[in-house]
Order: sequence, then C-alpha cells, then structure tokens
Amino acid sequence: MFPQLSRTFKIGNREVGWGCPVFMTAEIGAAHCGRFDDLLRMIRAAAEAGCDGADIFMADPNGFYYRAMSNGHDYIKDWTDLFFTDEQWKEAIALGEELGIVVYPTPLDRISVERCAKLGIKMCNINSDDVNNYLLLQDIAKLGVPVSMHDIDQTLAEVESAVKTLRDNGAHDIIVLHSTLESGNDRFAYETANLEVINTYRQAFGGLGVLAGCVEHTKSDFLINTVAAFHPALISKHIQIDPRTNPNDPKISINIDRLGQMVHELRMSEMALGTGMNQRVIKSDGTIPARTRNKVLVSDRFIPKGKIVEAADIVGKRPGDYGGLHPSTARFVIGSRALEDIPENTKLSLSMFTDYQDPEYKFPESENHIEIIKNKADNYTV
Repeated sequence: MFPQLSRTFKIGNREVGWGCPVFMTAEIGAAHCGRFDDLLRMIRAAAEAGCDGADIFMADPNGFYYRAMSNGHDYIKDWTDLFFTDEQWKEAIALGEELGIVVYPTPLDRISVERCAKLGIKMCNINSDDVNNYLLLQDIAKLGVPVSMHDIDQTLAEVESAVKTLRDNGAHDIIVLHSTLESGNDRFAYETANLEVINTYRQAFGGLGVLAGCVEHTKSDFLINTVAAFHPALISKHIQIDPRTNPNDPKISINIDRLGQMVHELRMSEMALGTGMNQRVIKSDGTIPARTRNKVLVSDRFIPKGKIVEAADIVGKRPGDYGGLHPSTARFVIGSRALEDIPENTKLSLSMFTDYQDPEYKFPESENHIEIIKNKADNYTV
C-alpha cells in the first residue's frame, strides 16, 4: 500500500483515517432555526449520543445572497434570522470542547470564512455548492485547519479541481464526502445513493493523502450501517429536535432522541467489520472461549500397544479442547506405533505414539510436469 493511502491526521484530539473509528458528525445545519438554546441543546445531544463533531451552517445574509429569489421568497431575511453572533459561536464551540466533541462551521460565504479565522475554529466543512467556488476554496484552504467537503451534483472533475485548489493553497488535511441525495426513505433514495463513490474517491485521491467519507442524507436510520462497511473516515448525518420545528431539512434528519441508538448501532456495525484477518477469537480479558465447534483427534476404536496406526483407528470429534491434537495432524499419526493401549474415544496426544512417518511432500499438480521441466532443460542453450 502506498504510504499516503493509509494516512491519518487529527481533528481536535481525535485521530481520523485508515484504521481509526469513523468520525461521526451530527449535522445541525440550520435545524436550530435561529434559536440559540436549541443549538446548544443539539450540541449536548450529539455529545451524549457519542458523536465526535457537530457541524453548523454559518452565513452572512448579504454575503450569501445578492438578491431575492425569483419565487419572491426573501432568503436574505431567513438567513438574518439564522445568524449567530461571534460571542454565541464562541459559546457553542466552548460547549463542544467541554463535552469532548468538535463544533465546527460550514461557512457559506467569504465574510463567514473571515469570521472562522477570528474564532480559531479546529475544522471547517465546505458545502456542495462551493465545490466549484474557486475564491471561497482559496480562502478556506488558508485557514490551515482540516477540511471536509460535500459533493451533491458535482462531477468527479469538479471534485478533483476543488481538491487541487485546496492543496495548492495550503490545505493539507482533506476529507472528500460523497453525499447521498437529500431524499426520504423511499426507493429513489436508495437507487441514487451510489455509495461506491466512496471507493472512487479513495482510489482517486488516496495517493494524495486525501481521505474519503460520506454524508448520509436520506431519512433512513439504517443505511448508515452500510456506509460503515466502506470504512469512511467521516460520516455526517442531519439531526433535529423535532420535524415540526425544523422547516429546513425534516425529511433527511434524525430526531435527537433516536440519535444515540443510531450511533450505537453504527459503532457495533463498525466493530463487526473487523480487520479482514481470519483468526481465533480471544476475549478482551485475554481468555479464550470454549471451542464447541472444533474437533480433536480421538481413537475411533481400541488401539493395542505396539499397533501400527491405520486411518480407521482415529477420527476427528467434538469438542475441540485445547491440548488435543488438531485433526490435520492425522497425517503424522497414521503409520506411527502405539506406545500403550489406547481405549476407544480417548483424546490423543503425541506422547502416545512413536516412529512417526514423515508425510510425503505434495508437489503442485501439473500434468506431465517432469516432461515439461526436461523439455525446458533440453531446449536451454547458452
């Protein structure tokens, strides 16, 4: 494996990357609806649920929109209502530090990036509609903090360009997040999830030391466990207090009273994936569980002292107690001589036999291999 493909880095005090637990982010976004007490409540809920981070939109209304939308809706007023002061942001970030999670912004405009620099944030997220926003990417890169980036409706070429812009301007710790579409819990949500993109990002950017992750944007509270199977560096999931008080993203958010169970199941799924190395199970206290499903060699009938052991004399049976002979050792025992009378159904040990026969070495099968080797030798000339 190339060294960069197994790279890790720190977000706050938390190591992220290959071989590390998933960095779980509770995406608050704008679900606080401008109510600062609700924001603090969601940060506490994220920490209690076992999340590692909480992500919040940060926008200056006039820096985000330049005019009203054609539908007549006044989004500048909406984002004015969602605005928090620097002091409120400092309080939210400090609460996260107290609770052991990283509270970080998604700045949606250049004015907000300047605020991030003043606040001394530890991490920053890039919204999907800024993946091709060259000027904003430059500004965010210069913050010098770990950066994650969403990818809704962005091509691989656009993501690649964004990664290059970030790296060229000083961002060294980058996580590219594949986003499932903002959809509910219907067939369309799963047909369009396209989780294999996580592996595409790992293959495309892993050699640069860029990590891959996912924003799980559906209403489902189980698809996230499938996401875990891709070994993402970070997973982000929208949260809310109640859908009735969240007009922004209710269909893709999980209620905070269910968040803890979801995170618990994610961690169990993550542990269940293991290392990919098949091995005997050893408990955390160092003890080895009883082997009820394994077998050991036992005598299948009475074996008198001095008898040359035949295949019919021995057999593999349960339980597979430690201290017995592994069934594969039958090849050594067959042809040996019994040193004592061995009753039927006796667990065997090597000390019961002598004159072990060396098993014949098995060459790899190849039809006419002797002739092939000879022909090669005959045709070899100097």
